[in-house]
Amino acid sequence: MPTRYIPHERAKGEFAKLPPDIREEFLYAIRGLLFQPFQPGPGYWVKELSGHPGLWRLRLSSFRRVRMYYSVDGDTLRIYGFGPREGFYARLRQTDRLHR
Repeated sequence: MPTRYIPHERAKGEFAKLPPDIREEFLYAIRGLLFQPFQPGPGYWVKELSGHPGLWRLRLSSFRRVRMYYSVDGDTLRIYGFGPREGFYARLRQTDRLHR
């Protein structure tokens, strides 16, 4: 079970660009992931991405078009990105985010 989270540098910038209400929802969900990283919680769903073992996506209930991508590495929740679903999978693959 993770005890801390670390966002990728690009994820920090993407998070800062989100509207305040969406940022707050993500922070709530991240706190929930620290207890149950692979289970949905109040206000969010999680799912492992096919073709990317160990990479998970989080979708907010209130803002269904916005995603967060993460993995769990021992006691660390690694956050790779935030953004709208449209084109985000392609942007995630084109960057070095997934190289640990």
